[in-house]
Amino acid sequence: MQTGQSAIVEPSRAKDVEHPAGPQPQTEQLSPFLVPGQTCWRVERAERAAFLVDGEAYFKAFRDAALRAKHTIMIVGWDIDTQLELVRGEGPSAEMPAKLGSFLAALLRRKRKLRVYVLNWDYALIYALERQWMPTAEPGWRHHRRLSYVMDDHHPVGASHHQKLVVIDDAVAFAGGLDLSKSRWDTRAHLAQDPHRVDAGGTAYPPFHDVQMMVGGEAASALGELARNRWLRATGRRLTPPPKRAVEELWPPAVSPDVTEWPVGILRTQPLYEELEERREIEQAYLHAIKRARRCIYIESQYFTAQAISRVLAQRLSEHEGPDVVLVLRLQCDGWLERRTMDGLRARLLHEMEVADHYHRLRVYAPVVPGEEGPVTVAVHSKLLIVDDEFVCIGSANVSNRSMGLDTECNLAIEASGQAPVKAAIAAFRNGLLAEHLGVAPERVEDCLTRCGSLIGAIESLRGGERTLAEGCFEAACASEVMMPDHALLDPERPLAPDHLLAGLEFKRERAQIVRRALVGLSVLAAMGLLAAAWRWTDLGQLLDLEALVTHAQALGQSPLAILAVMAGYTVGGLLVLPITVLLAATIIAFGPWLGALSALAGSLMSATTLFVLGRTLGSYRIRRWAGSRVELLSRRLAERGFWAVVLVRLLPIAPFSIINLVAGASPVSLRNFVLGTSLGMLPGIAIMATFVGRVEEAIREPSWQAFTAVGLVVAAAWMGMWYVSGRLQSRQPAAAPVRAVSAKSQP
Repeated sequence: MQTGQSAIVEPSRAKDVEHPAGPQPQTEQLSPFLVPGQTCWRVERAERAAFLVDGEAYFKAFRDAALRAKHTIMIVGWDIDTQLELVRGEGPSAEMPAKLGSFLAALLRRKRKLRVYVLNWDYALIYALERQWMPTAEPGWRHHRRLSYVMDDHHPVGASHHQKLVVIDDAVAFAGGLDLSKSRWDTRAHLAQDPHRVDAGGTAYPPFHDVQMMVGGEAASALGELARNRWLRATGRRLTPPPKRAVEELWPPAVSPDVTEWPVGILRTQPLYEELEERREIEQAYLHAIKRARRCIYIESQYFTAQAISRVLAQRLSEHEGPDVVLVLRLQCDGWLERRTMDGLRARLLHEMEVADHYHRLRVYAPVVPGEEGPVTVAVHSKLLIVDDEFVCIGSANVSNRSMGLDTECNLAIEASGQAPVKAAIAAFRNGLLAEHLGVAPERVEDCLTRCGSLIGAIESLRGGERTLAEGCFEAACASEVMMPDHALLDPERPLAPDHLLAGLEFKRERAQIVRRALVGLSVLAAMGLLAAAWRWTDLGQLLDLEALVTHAQALGQSPLAILAVMAGYTVGGLLVLPITVLLAATIIAFGPWLGALSALAGSLMSATTLFVLGRTLGSYRIRRWAGSRVELLSRRLAERGFWAVVLVRLLPIAPFSIINLVAGASPVSLRNFVLGTSLGMLPGIAIMATFVGRVEEAIREPSWQAFTAVGLVVAAAWMGMWYVSGRLQSRQPAAAPVRAVSAKSQP
């Protein structure tokens, strides 16, 4: 096939599905799926290409290819874990360790010309507990002159490096959804209990499904160029391509290629950042392929929150003669917060698609396997699209907004262009995946497809066993129980400006007030520091025994009834609209930094909940009359944004603590979202206050220039940060529009 050759739908396959409107044209000229510069970066010939399903197949193929490396191994990933066991359940050679870190170190000892380059994402703090803390601590890694380990932070704020690439000698390469990381290994059996499916610490994890693609030849060389470009942007150092090698020298004998001598498209997502232009090739390929689908669309994805993709799927579902749409998704995201947010966004899109599904051609499944106590769900981590028997796309990009526009991604794709051997390979790959999920042989899937004439019909005829695709488990959550901000906040399509969160929630009117209130709070902290300094170096120390007062306050904090007094004090203080900062400082002084912070949080929640209930009892009309019209916008934002608006108004001093509680009670926001949002939003401020008060107390008890300098530096840093934020907010204010006379009829 020549690049750009049009595909032709075979007449025999066009008759596979009975169309109520009558027979379809037997042949139709169609535009190609892969167009460089539009739906892909490049199209390069692969001497061999293979689909690797699940971690066991990928890790073994990687190990076998790496053993044949001579010059370079490039690993570019979202995560890497040196303790990953590449081979399990069999005896690897004693001279070559099973764990990734030791394996690479042993390779470097054996091969004197080999160099290993590892580019890992400089991850966000929220992923710290999920990752190996210091891969360079692995023996043989830290100071090895031919092993380079770099953390890549060359990304917009909020974005991640999500490509998962391995390139060996520019002759063989891997790309897909699997990182060389922990909790990724599994077999296609996906047993509910597998003694080999454990992490480095011996902890078992649930069944895990993913897909990788292996290519050899010019396609692998192009991926090597892509990896070196990433390295150059992250480090400023240019790597020299390795000498050319034959594919057969590196290709593992145990891996049978699914396609030979065929073009492979390389697709990217690249956000706009510094000198880099935006690339949305993966999104464009998805949209184009879905629009071209005739009989079936098969998607596997960890997430499903991409609005552009869901809209075009909904449009195809509304068509009288549209294709079947089968989604195989992860039942629940990892972690409580993702389940209440990303799953909520998914529920919204699935509901919109169900509304558009006039002809019942949509099915959404989750794979399950039998367990001792009932069905066990398989964690779907794959990211793939298969359209008819004509197009397959595999890579790192989820069906999410950020994968289509914000994160750095890489997919590989093959289009058949009507050629029977390639169409058969794509069909066999899809049928094998369905056979895996349904617990049947691939031949049964193929037979059912032939007999039923539709993808959904075949799946439905094979469902029902212990290992199956479960339907009806993606129920839409109630809007009041889902913390769903706009997609632009949680699953953004493009990089966000530093103050985009504030602008997105449209608190524009309160910006100047936020700055003023924050400066007042910082002034109070500065006054506390100055008071402590004055007590130490002026006559104030003779008039006021400040140390004795602190000691007395701490003695009160040790009283058995102290916590009850704190609860009562916060409740009464809230009713009297006392500044929450004063109450926090007093609590932390009395109880100490750690217990004081917990007591302050408990007291704040007690006061907030009391006033919330009071606001709900009084109602929005009475609250508005008492607090004034200035709270109307705040009330509306709390109602629209729920949990996230509560978090934001706790982080930013938009209004007094008590007023916010009353207004929230009078708004439709649920008590659960209010309490959770208050807890999350109050924690940073309480932590800062505990740190500051601890410094002041230390300066009082052991006065020194160093102690007071530390207090001053804390206040100065806070002031500088506030002035910076103030400048940012003011610079984002729109310029005043010129005033011109407009008649009432001419207004839009």
